[in-house]
Amino acid sequence: MESLTLPLCQRPTATVFSPGPLSWIRVVVLAVLLHLLLPAAVRAASPPSAPKASVSLAELLEAAAVNNLQLISADAQVQRYNTRIALIDKLNEPLLAFYYLDFPVGNISLGEAERINQAQAGPATKVNTRSVRGKILTGRDMIENQALWFEYRAADLRLQVVSQVREAFFKLYFLDKTIIATENGIATLAELTQSAAAQYAVGNITQTDVLNLQEQRYRLKAELLEKQQQRRELATRLNYLAARPITSPLDPFLDKDLGYDDLVLPRYTAINLISGLFQNRPLMKGYQALGGRFRAMRGMVKMYFNRDLQDEASFEADSGLRAIKAEGTDFYNEVSAAIQTTMTDLTTNRELADLYGRVLIPQARQLYQLSLADFEVGRRDYQAPLTALLSLFRYQEKYYQALTAFQVDMARLEGLSGIALNTPVVAAERY
Repeated sequence: MESLTLPLCQRPTATVFSPGPLSWIRVVVLAVLLHLLLPAAVRAASPPSAPKASVSLAELLEAAAVNNLQLISADAQVQRYNTRIALIDKLNEPLLAFYYLDFPVGNISLGEAERINQAQAGPATKVNTRSVRGKILTGRDMIENQALWFEYRAADLRLQVVSQVREAFFKLYFLDKTIIATENGIATLAELTQSAAAQYAVGNITQTDVLNLQEQRYRLKAELLEKQQQRRELATRLNYLAARPITSPLDPFLDKDLGYDDLVLPRYTAINLISGLFQNRPLMKGYQALGGRFRAMRGMVKMYFNRDLQDEASFEADSGLRAIKAEGTDFYNEVSAAIQTTMTDLTTNRELADLYGRVLIPQARQLYQLSLADFEVGRRDYQAPLTALLSLFRYQEKYYQALTAFQVDMARLEGLSGIALNTPVVAAERY
């Protein structure tokens, strides 16, 4: 092989550059320009840092609490109505209070008529204990209770967003486990198909048997594609809830894998959770605040509306109060039923996860290994290891479904009850 090195006499000689009087100035200027412009160009060409793929539940919850647009909008509504409370103190109280609540302000009595109305109505007791203006009912009470409704509604929405993030996180976390199990099943079927092809070559099985194995492998591939599509949808949903870029890579991360022995039932009974709804669920307090708004409105109508229109205005206030009572009661009944159902589902899913994880999967794995060994030495046909393998795969899928359902129910139960239960992360730290 000839050398690529040129002979010494043929090597090109370097040209020596001898700068003229102005060349040094040009060199210095060029160096300065490169120093100033090159870093900026490099920075401009550098792509923005992408969110990391491996994300913990705590990081997603923190991102949602700060950046979720639904929560930002709800907080802005709270600020809006709290600002109106301060305006009531500075401007014409009754007129402004009714105007803020979309009431027909053209029928409000002023001057001598207002004095007569208030004298006949007498002082009304306040319905909102947060007021600091004494015991006599004023327009501030209506606005305060309306502001309280938005405040409690925002708090309840924050609770529901946390629940939704937890649900989506654990659905995605265990779906990834299922996808890995499916991929492993496809690889194992491929190996089994190769073994069957060897058996077919020596005449132990038919071509139909080999094709049957291939069909089962392609079925798993189709299921894998469906699961991967489901994963993309879940990741998009979770990114949306956490106010992350929709297409950001997302790999749910936990410090410890959760298994059937990590499923701890809530330390509260369904009766405990239902009895605490009025104290722990913000929206229940919100309905009470709306009821206070309409009770305050009824008292204000008697004090400020023209006498000939008080009956109609009072009827409107009473109708609003009845509607809020009915809506609040229906909400309480609906949440109570959901708590009872979810608690029952929790117990069932825990038992299913224990059955699949502790009993059925180990037995199915052992049965597959034994039948595969018999098949490879010709003592059994291909159907025995195939049936055992498919049973093992289905049990694994059912196992992850039970784990998912349990964690999702726990997240929903926290959203329904309004209190933090023994969450999966806490349960994992106990083992």
